[in-house]
Amino acid sequence: MPAISLGDHDQIGVIALTSNDAPAAAHTLLTDHGFWRPRGVFGSILIQDRYDHDVPARLTRFLADADRQGIGVEYHLPRIFADAGAPAAGKRVEDLWRDNQQREYRRSQREAVRIATSGSDLESLAHGLCHRLPGEWVSCITDFADPDSQLDFFDDLWDNASLASAWMQFRVPRAAILTGPNRLELVVIDRPLHRGQVLVGARSLHGITHDYFGDDNAPHAIAVPAEAVRAAHTVSRRLLPRYRQAARRLRNP
Repeated sequence: MPAISLGDHDQIGVIALTSNDAPAAAHTLLTDHGFWRPRGVFGSILIQDRYDHDVPARLTRFLADADRQGIGVEYHLPRIFADAGAPAAGKRVEDLWRDNQQREYRRSQREAVRIATSGSDLESLAHGLCHRLPGEWVSCITDFADPDSQLDFFDDLWDNASLASAWMQFRVPRAAILTGPNRLELVVIDRPLHRGQVLVGARSLHGITHDYFGDDNAPHAIAVPAEAVRAAHTVSRRLLPRYRQAARRLRNP
């Protein structure tokens, strides 16, 4: 098996798998070319649009650098290259991704139960935030009954920091969605492994196509106490100004 295998996931994008005996240079090469490895995930995910918008050109440069360094790479990328590569490579990455997701789901069940039984009362917290944030806000609770529904919502997050990381690494059983002025929306979840805290982040803008996860100027999520008065003060002071500024930038390029 070559040191690196590349596959293309419909929702996640390009995923790289390294062999057990892959040299350190293989991991360095992936990092240098914009691959990110979340904790708990078996492989590295290409952060699209981090440096440019042409994924085929980026991967061509990646393959050329790997060849120069003598690092073996196999791939199956039919949506990206005319020469799709080896189907076996894509199947290997797909199977390992699925197995990894199932393993992480089982591992996180106890955490999900702990959150559901001893986490914050998201509905009450969301209600309190709506009454304390500037402007008029309304809230609703969204349940993620299975990992697939949680994964589907990932594309709605405008974050590449703590909220996105928690979404990828932990089971998120539910989220509060707060909708405010100018259709800005906040996503609130219990912060994994931190009792008494929640993560509050921005949701992507309606009707605007953008690489929200790969945006270096994303209005990064923040951790706040699971108490409405203090949470509203911190969100109003730290998150909302960044969110409004980022939204204006996208809506008025």
